[in-house]
Amino acid sequence: GGNGGAGVTALAAWTAAEASSSGASDFVRFITALDLLTGEGSGGEGSRAAALIDRFSEAREMPNSLLVLDDIDQLCAGSGPGGYSSVMIATLRALLRTPPERSSAAKAGGQSVSKLKSGRSMHIVATTSRSDAACTTLHELFEETLVVPLLSDAKSVENLLSDSGVGEDTASMGKAIIERVPGNAVSCKTALRLGERAVAAVTIGDRNVSVIAEAQLDALEAILDDTMGDESETSYLCELI
Repeated sequence: GGNGGAGVTALAAWTAAEASSSGASDFVRFITALDLLTGEGSGGEGSRAAALIDRFSEAREMPNSLLVLDDIDQLCAGSGPGGYSSVMIATLRALLRTPPERSSAAKAGGQSVSKLKSGRSMHIVATTSRSDAACTTLHELFEETLVVPLLSDAKSVENLLSDSGVGEDTASMGKAIIERVPGNAVSCKTALRLGERAVAAVTIGDRNVSVIAEAQLDALEAILDDTMGDESETSYLCELI
């Protein structure tokens, strides 16, 4: 879990891609609330629960599967306590507690024993931006809860921009973003959006890298001025209302 824009969905998507490309999982499915709004009677708690059961059943047929439940608070939204569906919560709890498929093997004397199918595994990753979902309502359903923090130092922003191929002088851009955003902390999504806007604002042409880098940094400073000004005006208007 993490704050909105912290990058929990991107991190889960990266995890799924790595599991697939490395061969750790031979079946990967990314499930969103929209995926459950299919078929006749779509949108009702019963139909959404049935659709979720189908996704789990499909994954259980595979030797090594990974399911990513993106924005699990939306998947389980309803009219019950805390804004969650009692039907969806109960269904998810039952699915997560269902042990891996077992196969029967005959023993001498006609008896049979049940054993886990060799090498079979199933992993579930869920994302949410709601702290109550991560820490209370859905916490008990999962073995481990990881909180993705906001970026709070220039080096982290620099690494994000550099790894994403955004900007020439990512060190200066990272420093400018951290120094200017409220609380000196920024989400991955916001940092990338600011960097991409600065890059898009500069025409490369035949200019050298140092000139381009300086132009991108100037553009970023201007964008930050506009962004911070808009946020201040919005806060002021909200106070008046």
